[in-house]
Amino acid sequence: MPADVYEQLLKIPPAQLADLALAGLERQGRMVAQVLESVQSQLSNVVDAARAERIYLVGCGDSFFAALSARHAFEQLTGLPTLALESMELAHYTLLPSDSLVIVISSTGEVARTLEAGRVARQAGCDVIGVTAQKGSRLAQESPCLVAIPDLADGDHVDQAALVLGNFSFSLAALYRTAIHIGRCRSHLKQPMGEIEAEMKAVPQAIAETIHHSAAIRAYLDGVSDKADFYFLGAGPSYGVALFYQAKFFEQARRPVYGVELEEFAHEQFSLLRPGQDAQVWFIAPQGRSQARALEIMAGCQEMGARVIAVSTRGGQLQGKADLTFSIGVVPEIFSPLVCVVPGELFGIHAFARWGSEPFFASSRDRQVMVGRRLTRERDL
Repeated sequence: MPADVYEQLLKIPPAQLADLALAGLERQGRMVAQVLESVQSQLSNVVDAARAERIYLVGCGDSFFAALSARHAFEQLTGLPTLALESMELAHYTLLPSDSLVIVISSTGEVARTLEAGRVARQAGCDVIGVTAQKGSRLAQESPCLVAIPDLADGDHVDQAALVLGNFSFSLAALYRTAIHIGRCRSHLKQPMGEIEAEMKAVPQAIAETIHHSAAIRAYLDGVSDKADFYFLGAGPSYGVALFYQAKFFEQARRPVYGVELEEFAHEQFSLLRPGQDAQVWFIAPQGRSQARALEIMAGCQEMGARVIAVSTRGGQLQGKADLTFSIGVVPEIFSPLVCVVPGELFGIHAFARWGSEPFFASSRDRQVMVGRRLTRERDL
């Protein structure tokens, strides 16, 4: 990605940025398809799965959210224990076995904490690869890298906005391709490759369908009070997406907003809902194992007077149960973050149009957003 893309976008009047971002988002499905194809051609030269006994996915900000979302795909497709960590946690607090594969993720390839994590992993004797959108970055100089960026020549401002908005999705697409590659090398895939490829090819169309919720999300935000409290809940692959939603909203509204794991909310934060509180509780719950539990928690929230919003698979269990539903196309649960993220991107764009506290692309510089959630430490592998 050209280093001056951010500076070029900053020169555009704020009143035009939201429209520009929406136009860019319309191109995301096509761009994700290009990244999937491009990364596929790079894998055999970058990833050696022979020695790996465990996998660490490492990043900051949006890159960490992508790592959290992809973790379950790695475990399911490769059969290897996989842990998603923030870069600082790996660099300073994690003991790494030398037979680990560490995948460090940074769209710019210049984030100091992520670069440090890669160096620590190499010193421990681990195999290290990078996922980046910048070919000439320090990350690409220090580690073999997958370049997760669509093949564009001289893109216009809409393409530039699409590139910045797509950091999460492009990194995630590269991680999915890597998981499939490792699973195939280890003969662990439970599905025929033809079926997996068909599932991946359905993702761009599902993204295009989900973008059509733009007007409905704008209308929803227009009707929300400035005093509302927001909760974004997810489980499994959707937890990283919930944190992405939290980050996008916080950047614009600068008010309490919470990204919480579904079960953690049920055990620790559900009791914080108060009668009369203007609570907007979002459930990012595509078709899968978490839907039954989401239904239980959703009913409890509604009994407390909270407004419940669902991002869920078309025709799934949550349809008709939530106060408002934004449907995504039918995709497997492990790949669903590529589609579930779209309402969050729309949410951030329309929040920018309403509050405009910060440009919609600011978080793409891999800032770490920790407001409104507790950092939970998972046991080291």
